[in-house]
Amino acid sequence: MFRNYRLWWQAPQLHAPGEDARRVTWLELFYDLVFVVVISRLAHHLADHPDARSLGEFLLLFIPVWWVWLSVAYYNERFETYDLSFRVATFLQMLAVAGMAATAEYGLGKTATGFALSYAFARALITLMWWRAGRHNPGVRPVTDLYVRNFSVSVGLWTVAAFLSGPEALALKAAGLLIDLVTPLLTLADQPRVFPAPARKLHERFGLFVIIVLGESLVGVVNGLAEAGRFDVVTLLRFVLGLLLGFGLWWIYFDYIGRREPDSHNRWRFLSWTYLHLPLVVGITMIGAMIEHAVAVEGPAEVGVRWLLAGGFALFYVACAGLEFTLEPEESPVFSPGQLAPLRLLTAAVALTLPLLLNALSGLVLGLILLHVLHAGLGVRAWFASANAGRSDVH
Repeated sequence: MFRNYRLWWQAPQLHAPGEDARRVTWLELFYDLVFVVVISRLAHHLADHPDARSLGEFLLLFIPVWWVWLSVAYYNERFETYDLSFRVATFLQMLAVAGMAATAEYGLGKTATGFALSYAFARALITLMWWRAGRHNPGVRPVTDLYVRNFSVSVGLWTVAAFLSGPEALALKAAGLLIDLVTPLLTLADQPRVFPAPARKLHERFGLFVIIVLGESLVGVVNGLAEAGRFDVVTLLRFVLGLLLGFGLWWIYFDYIGRREPDSHNRWRFLSWTYLHLPLVVGITMIGAMIEHAVAVEGPAEVGVRWLLAGGFALFYVACAGLEFTLEPEESPVFSPGQLAPLRLLTAAVALTLPLLLNALSGLVLGLILLHVLHAGLGVRAWFASANAGRSDVH
């Protein structure tokens, strides 16, 4: 048994071009569940404190959470194995993210040390995984060596920041996060040669993460109904409107963006597709956090709630506008990016005017739903007029 240890503790091997695309594994789905918890905690804190300060704190904590998920997804895309080492690494990552979840709500306050150390631990794990991949695959070292060097600096900055407070701690965390976000950009020239295989299942992984974030809008709607304290016609109507708003987010993303593959042959477009998902999921989470108020609050709402709700909606549509330019061209295109992007941006601008015109959250939610209906109706009409209508191989 022990002489054949390579059967259960395998060296990471780069997936080759032409290798069959794989589906997301059950372990990856289980791993994603821990992000449901941390995103819910962050959204809950924003819902309880709907103001500009809390929004800034939410962004500073959400980005590290998203980056941890993204880093593991990209590593698995290139070097995933189906052995004991992969399960151990996944469990340790879940342990780190669970620590982030437990400390996320006050991750810049009384639990800042725990959140920073949890993030540093998660980043140290993925850095070790990249180092191991480079050790066993010398051809990828132009990328993995840079990852290891820069990510190690970021881990060090976050570790030091965990034991500081005030502006010094924030500065070190921001510097470390900036290093993390910029480092992949420095490898774009080497990636086509080092990683020649196209994306295998990242498209599905991102879609599942969007579903996770959309789940927060469902939680917000249900919590709003529970907190309303009564089940009259008006409350139930607000409940239905809240569900429609979240359903519209699903409809627009998966009808226009999620059903199509990213352009993995163009590294800049592929990287843009990756990074544009950050504002998209931030916008969805903001809506999910505020929708609770839309169901529970009758009449005029706090100014912060209205602006965060409309701002999240606008951010979602701006991200969709950018994502249109990062997708693989369709054989029978329904729309061109040049047609959709101006409409998306106009929708975002209109959404940002609604808080000036509407004080009641129910009216604001209804206005946002009507903007959804415009895009959904346009898509349905164009789809059935296109060559894709009736095809079982195109969704």
